[in-house]
Amino acid sequence: MIDVREDRLRVQIEPPATLLALEIWGDQAAVERGLGASLPQSCRSADANGRRWLWWEPGVWLVRGDAEGLKSSLEDTVGEHGAVTDLSGGFVRIGVTGALWRDLLMIGGVFDAESPSFGPGSVAGTVMHHMPVRLDVIGESAVEAYVPPSYAGDLMHHWTRSAARLLST
Repeated sequence: MIDVREDRLRVQIEPPATLLALEIWGDQAAVERGLGASLPQSCRSADANGRRWLWWEPGVWLVRGDAEGLKSSLEDTVGEHGAVTDLSGGFVRIGVTGALWRDLLMIGGVFDAESPSFGPGSVAGTVMHHMPVRLDVIGESAVEAYVPPSYAGDLMHHWTRSAARLLST
């Protein structure tokens, strides 16, 4: 973790959580009725029913939660309309908070993190310092990056070095 002037920038690996892929190939409206909430639209995320929902790709959402029985509950809700796959070991979640989070993402990134349209509830898949990353803007001054475990150390190293440069100016 880098925690230099916490109000300006903080980068840390977040605690593990249950991560499930919810794939729907059948009646999405029926699944949403069962969930009691609408699923986020393309490139969006939301909190609902104590879980974080991220649009992942057409027909697929990532669900993050800590509840016991989350997978079986979702499987019951989805039924024949889709599938639920446990991806908990497939991603490391890195949190970036503080006023400089957008500046940090601009170093080694290949998209415009400074765009006002990339605000809370936005999701983007991109490459960051040659690594595949999925970004979820969780607040005005916070973003979470989902990265395969084999890249997490390299991304933390890149962001640690980049944060030191940002904070020295």
